[in-house]
Amino acid sequence: MRDIDAEIRDREVLTVEQAAEYLQIHKVTIYKYIRAGLLPAAKLGKVYRIYRRDLEALMASSRASGK
Repeated sequence: MRDIDAEIRDREVLTVEQAAEYLQIHKVTIYKYIRAGLLPAAKLGKVYRIYRRDLEALMASSRASGK
């Protein structure tokens, strides 16, 4: 079984798929967060890249606001 935490822990930049797997949510939800401006992401070519720190900030803000 893959250890997604170990894979992500050492990465600074994540794909949408990695971010979704880390949060245990569907990748469509990650795209919704990006479109809503809740999760900063850079589009390089046809794919988004997400800084791990921005993903962790999203989780922290959701926890603090109770969303």
